Amino acid sequence: MPIEFRCGQCGKLLRTGDDTAGKQAKCPSCGSIQAIPMFSSPLGSPAEPTPNAPPPPPDSPFDDAVPSPFGPVPIPSGLDPNPYASPSPGAASFEFRGPSGPRSGPPWERDGASFNSFVATLKEFYGSANLFFDNMRREGGLGAPIGYLVAGGTVGGLGGFCLQIAIQMLLGMGMGNGPPFGPQMAGGAIGGAAGLVCVAIFLPLALIFGLFVTAGIYHLMLTMLGGARFPFETTVRVIAYSQGSTSLISLIPFCGGLINAIVNLVYTIVGLSRAHEISGGKAAAAVLIPFFICCGLGVALYAAIIFAVMNQANR
Repeated sequence: MPIEFRCGQCGKLLRTGDDTAGKQAKCPSCGSIQAIPMFSSPLGSPAEPTPNAPPPPPDSPFDDAVPSPFGPVPIPSGLDPNPYASPSPGAASFEFRGPSGPRSGPPWERDGASFNSFVATLKEFYGSANLFFDNMRREGGLGAPIGYLVAGGTVGGLGGFCLQIAIQMLLGMGMGNGPPFGPQMAGGAIGGAAGLVCVAIFLPLALIFGLFVTAGIYHLMLTMLGGARFPFETTVRVIAYSQGSTSLISLIPFCGGLINAIVNLVYTIVGLSRAHEISGGKAAAAVLIPFFICCGLGVALYAAIIFAVMNQANR
């Protein structure tokens, strides 16, 4: 049943669904944040006036008929401009997140893909991971999250690759002696340029492939642990924004890749916990169990190779 009440700031009559009782939203007339009351009025025609009942308060002078002297009230990007519209049968007009309103998503989705929106998304991500993933949309298409992953992952991957080539060339310059040094440097530069082109071509494809493989493993673990409360797209979005943001850590010389791997695991656990609304322990288990299994298989494979080489050498 719809709830009808008047805005405490401007007096405008507002209406919303009864499933929003006790939550907060923005008045479309004056922009003030209002607490939605718990009571509701009967559906259908308006109730008959009660004898001797005081007349309803008059419309505010700041109603739509009279323009505000301060201009229109700006509505933040991503918010429904009329959250009090009559809800359609069987569906809410918009999603609530308690007192903070609907999930508007990061600037990369709200404002479109650009350098400024990428930087703003990074600031929100590292400013507060909990708030970032609380505000992340669970659905709405994978184009924007994949684009963010490719942008951040390509910058981090290409930047780290170029940094490694530069370090190797500087080390070679320090050890170079005599005329052969020039041709060696030229050959190294040509090889590095060819490798850079290959990385630029195949890295985005590898990032997208790795995204869906990793998301599939984590979502399967969440399902087995009873923590997959939302669709597969939600898990993909968490991993895309985590990897796209942490990939820039690879720009740190020498140990950037290792730090990136550890930080990405931490943010992925936080993201899965907040997006699927599950405990941190369950999210950590979904991420760390496959990680330790892969590490164990890697160690076993390495040991098997060493054992085979030693046996071959002893013959």
